[in-house]
Amino acid sequence: MKNTKRNILRTKAFEERQLVSLQKKAAKPSGSTYFLVLLVIIALVNIIDEVTSNLSVSVQSSFVTEFFVNNPFLGKYYTFEEGLSLHTSVSIISYVLGAITPFYKALADKWGRKPLFAISTLGMGVGLLIIYFSPNYLVFLLGYAVIGFFFGHDIQIIYILEEAPDKFRAAIYSVLKALGIFGVVCIPLLRDALMGDDASLWRRIFLVPAVAGIIAALLVVIFTKDTKVFIAERTAYLSVPFEERQERKLREKQEKKAQRNQSGVFNAVKYIFSNKDTKSLIISHIIFDAGMPAIALYYESSMHIAGMSTSDITKSMFVLPIVYATLTLFSGFIADTIGRKKLIVGAGVLSITGFILFAVGINNLWNPYLIGGFCGLYQGCYWIGRDYMNIMMTEKVPTDIRASVVGAEGLLVIIGLAVGYLLAIVGMLALPVWLTCLLIAVPCVGVSVVMLGFKVKETKGVNLDSIN
Repeated sequence: MKNTKRNILRTKAFEERQLVSLQKKAAKPSGSTYFLVLLVIIALVNIIDEVTSNLSVSVQSSFVTEFFVNNPFLGKYYTFEEGLSLHTSVSIISYVLGAITPFYKALADKWGRKPLFAISTLGMGVGLLIIYFSPNYLVFLLGYAVIGFFFGHDIQIIYILEEAPDKFRAAIYSVLKALGIFGVVCIPLLRDALMGDDASLWRRIFLVPAVAGIIAALLVVIFTKDTKVFIAERTAYLSVPFEERQERKLREKQEKKAQRNQSGVFNAVKYIFSNKDTKSLIISHIIFDAGMPAIALYYESSMHIAGMSTSDITKSMFVLPIVYATLTLFSGFIADTIGRKKLIVGAGVLSITGFILFAVGINNLWNPYLIGGFCGLYQGCYWIGRDYMNIMMTEKVPTDIRASVVGAEGLLVIIGLAVGYLLAIVGMLALPVWLTCLLIAVPCVGVSVVMLGFKVKETKGVNLDSIN
């Protein structure tokens, strides 16, 4: 009883201090250049996010060869396919953290967007630094897990959605996203400058982005503010007397009603499945994400197995982000013109087409730049489709639970990821990597976009403040 009262008093004191702080922030003008500064910082973090999510994949064949093929792991040497399958199996442990991530993200609905923005950016830098210093696979796996927890935080997406004008929301998002993807060109530049044709030097490429992540986190702390939407909504909520809010919570709990006007992952999950439209969207997203491992994680290993040299793989990686970023740049303007739903369906079809051409290209050792173009096509279209599924979800839910819904969505799609990983682990032991990925990705992407096209309503132009 004493602990309960103490916790209530602490919560009350925290919320009172937060209310005063938010009122001061609301009264203080942002300045004419703030939005531009915010966009620059978001663009920088997007670059770090994209580089972080692609860095370990870009040297996958190198560390698999070092940790499993050239050196014994748990007293045994492995073939490349066995080592890659084992790494996939073991790295799934890092996705157990995905069950915690939504609860972490939901804190943005209580603490604010800025603290989570800074912490997540710093976390990416720290994870990369751990991998840079990793003497063995276990330490590498620790860094891999830290990155897995932080890189998909999506707080910068909430910043864009809540600060950008409704009419140009998708366009601004796509421009910033495209700039981030263009930044992935840093990876082949780092490979070319620090690895050359020596795959054993793969650790070197992790240091520069690690330092950049730490610097970006400091910039977030110094120059950014919480979003106007969060400040307004949270201030309105906290302006209601604490006792009245406590009574309302108790009454709603006793009546076993869904607390849609409160933040929290479990309430967000209830909200998603209580609405036919969001329910259809999340099911489509889960199926879509079952294809993610096959789409995103094994392209470098597929090129390696097909006989491409380290330098040719690097050449293909110069083209990959350019094609990917160009597609992303135009996607926002297309989404604001024809709608999010049509864009997702079209992107799904192009992703399947690009993947088939990539598989044919590597097996016939086509020009590495052409192979990189096909790789950029199928990956870019896949991630465009996935990103706009996320955007559609944020455009269907109220502000006071938006970050919680983003977190809940991240938790639910782990179901699809788990299925995708399991299929990849088993498939690679019997089939070539590229064929395993093709047989997983094509049906997952195809079924998902067909379901979304027929079952989910469009969200183009919706006013986020008007959602109840």
